[in-house]
Amino acid sequence: MSPAAPDASMTPAVARSNDPVVQARLDRARALVERFPDRAPPHFSLGRALHDAGALAEAVDHYRRAAALQPDLMMAHLHAAECALALGDASLARSAAEAAQRLARQQGHSGPLAEATDLLEAIDDLDA
Repeated sequence: MSPAAPDASMTPAVARSNDPVVQARLDRARALVERFPDRAPPHFSLGRALHDAGALAEAVDHYRRAAALQPDLMMAHLHAAECALALGDASLARSAAEAAQRLARQQGHSGPLAEATDLLEAIDDLDA
């Protein structure tokens, strides 16, 4: 199973940020990161907003920051893996997906465990 290349809706963050609703969400999330730079939830929220807007590289940075601040934040690892894979960074995608998989097992989350496992299989397919 090979991951599809990101479609046009996932790559041009600038085009999607012209949407006032998307821009307002990004602005709110950025303001929270500025106000609380050493807390994981604002970084995770900004990562999610950027991810949804298609700004995957910037999203990865904020997911990784959230995970560094709160290492058990499983979804930060999982979303970082998704973005990294879409960007073609198999090494980062693998390490983030492995962390997500480990945390999902520890925390008893079957849905994210399946997602992390699927991501690792997709990465293996790329490496084959």
